[in-house]
Amino acid sequence: MSVAETPALTRPNWVVRQFKLLVDIIIGGFLCLTPLTSLIALGWLTRRMEAQIDARWERAHADPGWIFGQGRGPLWLVSGLASNIRMGFRTFAGLAIWSAPFTILWLGSWWAGWENSFNKGYEQAFVGPLVGMTGVLLALLTLVHLPFALAHFASEQRFGAFFELRRIRSVTKSAGWRVPWIAVWTGILSIPLFGMRALPVFVEDLIPGFADMAPDAQEQVIFGTALFTAVWAFFSLALLRGMAAKAYAVAAPRAAAGQDAALWEGQRAAAVQPTRSERRRLLWPFWQSLAAAAYFGLVAQIFVGQFMNHSWALWVTHPAFLLPWAG
Repeated sequence: MSVAETPALTRPNWVVRQFKLLVDIIIGGFLCLTPLTSLIALGWLTRRMEAQIDARWERAHADPGWIFGQGRGPLWLVSGLASNIRMGFRTFAGLAIWSAPFTILWLGSWWAGWENSFNKGYEQAFVGPLVGMTGVLLALLTLVHLPFALAHFASEQRFGAFFELRRIRSVTKSAGWRVPWIAVWTGILSIPLFGMRALPVFVEDLIPGFADMAPDAQEQVIFGTALFTAVWAFFSLALLRGMAAKAYAVAAPRAAAGQDAALWEGQRAAAVQPTRSERRRLLWPFWQSLAAAAYFGLVAQIFVGQFMNHSWALWVTHPAFLLPWAG
């Protein structure tokens, strides 16, 4: 377990870092088994993003701990956990506001489409596809900017930073090819989660005789698949958040020094001097289109997964845009 928040200046060697990472993944995986405890994992991941950004900017920082924190006295014993919980709730609130517009439309599409047709409401059958496609388009536009909105919040440590749309857009534009790169890996790393959603449909093919197993044996199988899903959700999200943090650390100084410098006056990023002049951002529409196409793969996984194993709750949450919950 991460027993303390260690200053970056006393960074341990490679073997110790890999062991610590493995332990963090195990702890985070277990926390992602339930929605409530996944908030702790979400907070830890956001605090880790802040540390990664500051490390790239060569600023003093501390690696986040799971329970213990910094300083001395009794509060040191629980300050890390308290910080994770506080940051988890703040991150959840910000991501929920960002994702609610398209997830609510998805819920409405499911009701107006599938449920309406099942109840013979054919006269209004067009409503479901129309609402669903509107939600998909809004999701693609949102998901392109969401990693950088989260990174901006993690760096600034202000809840309002989540919604500084002009600054977030300027960073996203300055990130260039990193925007579709994050999108592609989001879709790839989500494939095992999609597979776990479809598992109940094919469980008899994968585990012959599952229906005839004793209840205890079935529970063991169910718990094993849930644990794998939770660990993968946390592991994949740690990778994606790390990509977003590094991309933000590169792009924010460019935005602060370039055409959008006025937006960043007095902010943390403005203190970082870019190593080269800002690149021309004529390719931004191209990178944005590639990212949107890649995120469509993620959205398709969510829709197909719902048909295989429907759950109302999972229309509104996914590790890529809300809780790192196994679901």
